[in-house]
Amino acid sequence: MTHDEELLHIDQVIDRLGARFPELPRESIEQVVRSAHEHFAKGKVRDFVPLLVERLAREKLQGLVPVMPVVPVSPPNAGSEVIGSEVIGSEAIARRRWWSGLLRGWYPDTRIAGVVAALG
Repeated sequence: MTHDEELLHIDQVIDRLGARFPELPRESIEQVVRSAHEHFAKGKVRDFVPLLVERLAREKLQGLVPVMPVVPVSPPNAGSEVIGSEVIGSEAIARRRWWSGLLRGWYPDTRIAGVVAALG
């Protein structure tokens, strides 16, 4: 990889990280990427420098982005399974498992999930 190709790849890294972190100013992203590029300036093998620069810069930029709090969701009751927005009891689950086992023996090459869902 020539020096010009490497600089072109570094510019593409800046563009990708700019798209990934739109809430950060472009000048900050460019500064972080250039700093990461300087970190690898004395390396002899240049082929992977853009990849390494992108990874290092992405890690630094992720530290600058505020993390949104996660809102906990209450789990379903014990002994029930959520399918779509429907909660079904353990008896229906056992019936579906029995049918899928039975049909799997008869039709091993077909997709059982659709058949079992239709029977349940």
